[in-house]
This record gives sequence, C-alpha cells and structure tokens, in this order.
Amino acid sequence: MKKITYILLISLLLFACEDEIKYTEGSYFGLSETNVSFDSKAGEYTVRTVNLNGSLKATVISENSEWCSASSSGNTISIKVQENLFVKSRTAVVEITDGKDKINLMVRQARKYFTSVAPVKDLKATPGPNRITLTWTEPEEDNFSHVIITYLKKGEDIRVILDGGVTEYTIPELLNSDGEYTFNVQSIDKDNDAGDIVSIKGTAGKLVAFRFEKDIDTQWVPYYLRESDTYSTTLKVGSAEFDEGQKITVEVAIDESLLAAYNQKNGTSYAILPAGTYTLPENLTYNGTTNYQNYNIQLDIPAVGDQKIYALPLKIASTSSAEISEIMAYTVVIFYVDDLAGWYTVDRLSKNGEPASAYPASPQDRRRYIRRTGTTTWETGYLFRAYATSETRPAANDNSFQYISLDPATKQITIKQGSYPSNNHLNEFNITTNELHIEYHYPDWPGWWNHERMYSRSLKR
Repeated sequence: MKKITYILLISLLLFACEDEIKYTEGSYFGLSETNVSFDSKAGEYTVRTVNLNGSLKATVISENSEWCSASSSGNTISIKVQENLFVKSRTAVVEITDGKDKINLMVRQARKYFTSVAPVKDLKATPGPNRITLTWTEPEEDNFSHVIITYLKKGEDIRVILDGGVTEYTIPELLNSDGEYTFNVQSIDKDNDAGDIVSIKGTAGKLVAFRFEKDIDTQWVPYYLRESDTYSTTLKVGSAEFDEGQKITVEVAIDESLLAAYNQKNGTSYAILPAGTYTLPENLTYNGTTNYQNYNIQLDIPAVGDQKIYALPLKIASTSSAEISEIMAYTVVIFYVDDLAGWYTVDRLSKNGEPASAYPASPQDRRRYIRRTGTTTWETGYLFRAYATSETRPAANDNSFQYISLDPATKQITIKQGSYPSNNHLNEFNITTNELHIEYHYPDWPGWWNHERMYSRSLKR
C-alpha cells in the first residue's frame, strides 16, 4: 500500500514540474507595483513595467481625480499628485495598457494635517438703525467648518453659532446710546477645535421705533377675593431710543388675527375679551422723557364673570412721526378670572410637621396644582401625593388631598387635609403676588402644623 502511495506522489510531482517547464517566461505583462501612496504634499513617483509587449499607455480613469496625472515613457510610468489641501484622504485609479493587456494601478494620497484654524477675511461691520450687520469671507483652508460670534451687551456675554457658508449676520436690538461694541468672529474647524479670532468695532445707528417693552404674564384676576370691581393691567409702550422732548401720538389697536395665530402656535383656544368688559386709552401721547410709558387696561370684573379665561390681542397700529418696531410690535394679554386655581411652586415653611426631606430639592419637582371644584371650593394635594403631575384628581387615599373653602364675606380660607380635622386657620392669599400662605393646625396631633408657601402661579406646570 505504501509503495502505491509513493508512486502516486512521484507522478503528481512530475506532472507539476512538467507544467512549470511549459510556462513561457516573458509572456505576461506586469508592473513593479500596483499601489502607490503619497503624503499630503505634491509629489511624483515612477513605476516600471514588466514584460512590455506593445505600446505603453497610462490613463487616470476614476472620477474627481484631477489632482492625479499619469504619463508613460519607454517602459516606465510617472505618477504625479497635487498637494492635498483637504482633511480627507483621496484615491485615484490609473489604467495601464500595453496595447492588449491592462492593469489598474491604485494611487492613494494622505489627508492634510492642519496645525491651525485660519481666521475669516475681510470682516466688516455696517451700522443700521438699532443694528449692526457683520460680513466676512470664509478662509480657503479645508479644515474650516463654521464661526462663532461673541460680543458683550449690557454686561452679558452673547454667543451666536453660525453654520458654514453663512457669511453675513445682522445683530438687532443694539442701541446707539450704548456706544461702540466689539464683535469677535472665531473660526471653528471640522473637529470642533477653536481657531483664530478676528475682532471689529461698530456703533449702531439711532432708531425711534415704537413697541411693547415686553410680554406680560397671565393676569390672574380675583373674583371673591377682589378688593375692587375694577382690575388694572399696565403695559409699557415706547421706544428703545427717543429724541428728548419729541411728542408722538401712538395708536394701540385690537387685532383678532393675532389671537388666532397665538392660539395655533400655543395649542390654546382662548376667546377674545368681550367688548364692554374693559376700557383702553384712545391713544398714547408719548412725551419723549423716558423710553417707555404706561398703557393701562381697565377690566370690569363683574362684567367678565367668575371662572373665565379670555385674551386681548394688541398691536402698535400707527404713530404720528416715528416707525413701528420690527420687534414686540404686538402682544397678547391673557386674563384668567379665578381666585386660587393654577400651578404653583411649593416651599416648606418652618412651622411644618413634615420633615424637609418630604419636599423635593428641585423647585420644578415641587410644583402642585390647585383645582376649582365648586363656587367657592378648591382642591390640591397634600405634600406631593396628588396634583403634582396632573390637573385631574388621581385615584388616591382621601388623606392625600387638601380641601380648600372660601367664605366670600370674611375672605377666610379654610383648609382640611382629608378626614383630619383642622383649626387655627391662618391661611392667606396675596392677590398682588399671587401667593397662598398655608398655615393650619391638626387639633388631634399636638404641635403638628401644615405650613407652606405656594407661589410662581402659572397656567402650566
């Protein structure tokens, strides 16, 4: 058996040797190397052919490979590359033929490693009314990504991030009276590393343009706790800059389309405040002595009615001799008639039977809702077992709720936790600050009080 095996092996070796001998040397076309690598600098490299059988030709066949060129001379090929100014490496394919056969040669060039981020060029600051427009040219270096603009405004550091390709930015709400601003434009590279900064100074032009100074919070209008049948709301109307002593008539008007846009944006469905329930000044006479003057709205509480929520959309409609600002030219005022309902932040006060640990550290986690349950009754949670996450009453133990009642004649507020009796009611509601001070005693538990402050009243949690 072994003898037969040896004979077979010898036969195979003979056949193998016979094939090698029949192979004709010099009948194939080849290259000294089929991969060439360059660093990011411009360069040239020569590749030799093996067994050239015809006319030699070298052609770059890959797309977007203008940076690479190839030429042939005799039996050699010359590969040239331009400097790579990009943060990514690149490749090209060169096709080599000898008339009949072809071989592809791969050319690789490394990325450029930048040691700095170049600054923007031609930075300019063009003043306009209450604004300055910055323009610049981006650097040509490929590692550049975008810019960050920084400047100081009334002691506050302002920072604006702009996408690459943006070469103009207008900075609004700058006052001529603030004097000269310094603007810094910093280049950022594609690795988010900060680069060089270019700075420029500029002073905004002066503009007398009328606007509302700011939006005002929800106007919580008390009904049974009111001290008068009239509720006053004050808006500030004026201009960020003005000419001393110049008198200007400003018309403020109601615009229902503003309320429709407000409801759509905020997902609300507020109705407009009914005519006859409020009075507005016919016009505002601006006297040029201060930036903003009072614009007062008078609300007739009995005419509006209890448990009502309305909105009043106002706009600067016209002026006698000045512009209307592009900013805050309109506002929507929300009126909510209810003595106690709303979301509040809750603080534990000193005379409290519960430990401080029962009150979450974050004010956002200490929010609690007071819900209207009747004509003069409300309901909220005890600690944060109820009405802390929802405006609806969850299924919970009765003692998780605080039941609130109001005597309209005396304005006394009585609070009871669940079924536990309570006395010594020192509860008070401040209609000016919208704060509920809770302070009552459990007579069955000597020395045990509930003592809390509910503040920062709002429509939403």
